[in-house]
Amino acid sequence: MDLVRSLGADEVLDYKTPNGVALKSPSGRKYDVIIHCAHNIPWSTLEANLTSKGKVVDVNLRFGTLMSVAFKKITFAKKQLIPLFTFPKKEDLE
Repeated sequence: MDLVRSLGADEVLDYKTPNGVALKSPSGRKYDVIIHCAHNIPWSTLEANLTSKGKVVDVNLRFGTLMSVAFKKITFAKKQLIPLFTFPKKEDLE
């Protein structure tokens, strides 16, 4: 959590707390950017926590994510889902 704050995050949700489990901002405000690192959280849940032109950067690239990205582009949605392609190496993760 401290690492994410040191990178400039205004708020960080800890999934071990009631606010984190509910995906609710402790301050009650909406987010300009959400870095989505967890599995099994639907777009509708994330979208509800975004400002009108907010973006979700998804690091859990799956087929459904790519379909959502395509749909958002086709419909010219203001709220965007941005996939983050990563190719981690084992030695970098140790």
